[in-house]
Amino acid sequence: QLQAFRFGAKFTTPSQALSLGYSPDAEHPHFLHIEGCNAVLRAKAVIIATGADYRRLDAEGREEFEGSGVYYAATPLEAQLCGGSIAIVAGAGNSAGQAAMFVSEGARKVLLIVRGDSLTKSMSSYLSHRVETKENIEILYQTEIRRMIGRKKLESVELENTGTAARRTVQTPAVFSMIGALPCIGWLPAEIERDDKGFILTGARVARSSAWQKMNRAPGPMETSRPGVFAAGDVRSGSVKRCAAAVGEGGMAVANVHRALAEYRTR
Repeated sequence: QLQAFRFGAKFTTPSQALSLGYSPDAEHPHFLHIEGCNAVLRAKAVIIATGADYRRLDAEGREEFEGSGVYYAATPLEAQLCGGSIAIVAGAGNSAGQAAMFVSEGARKVLLIVRGDSLTKSMSSYLSHRVETKENIEILYQTEIRRMIGRKKLESVELENTGTAARRTVQTPAVFSMIGALPCIGWLPAEIERDDKGFILTGARVARSSAWQKMNRAPGPMETSRPGVFAAGDVRSGSVKRCAAAVGEGGMAVANVHRALAEYRTR
């Protein structure tokens, strides 16, 4: 933030963007309605970096262990907490499979908690085969985490088989929640194209949109279906969903903005 101040950036807090509009003939064609400062901001370019809200497990006691036993990324920092222990990964998609494989390298055992009865509908066949054949990964189908237990940090969880209603308690220091995320895009107009999960499409994936058919240039890698509007970080379709990656994408988006503004000035 200090570095941004030094380069002349201005912050308006607390405030929230309520909508994004467009006036194609205006000098500053993009305008945002802002809550908190009761203003309309106009710009030649906009970067959307609103991120995503990760879905939370519906388990009793979960709130107490956010960051001290419940994690939303499987990085070396979290994985080292599982050395020699049983780790739990919740989810059935590729992110869950990748997390299970990664954590299994250090954990004594990994329990992959799956609400459904199969991995084939939501995980790539290559990854599901690796998960199913890894010796220290056990897949628990039709299972949900009902309760999380511990004092200052997570110590155990209570699991329920939804088919039989049988419950059991497992000692574990870590639960990796990989059950998806929802992009923060409710304030955006429909013309900002998204993928089937709601994440913003950019680059070559929007080149055929109606707005780009009228342009004499191709969209930048971070540019959306509306020329001059960019997306970076977790809100963007195809992003890695990691903090360092989001920072890098922000830098790429700024570079895209500079190129777009240079083209805008030569009109």
